[in-house]
Amino acid sequence: MVKNLYVVWIRIDETLPWVELKGTYQTRNEARKAAEDLLNCIQTKIVAVQEKGKQMKAVATIKQ
Repeated sequence: MVKNLYVVWIRIDETLPWVELKGTYQTRNEARKAAEDLLNCIQTKIVAVQEKGKQMKAVATIKQ
């Protein structure tokens, strides 16, 4: 019998691709709990940018 393993994929918004987080889980509930834990510890930062100027490139890294 083949067991299913589950992974967590997240998507920040429609313009960015899905990102697979590290780790595999035995059950959907374990994967869901891991996703909830990640969402509870996410940090955000809001920065000011000039209206005219060089276009900024966003870089995102996710650690679990």
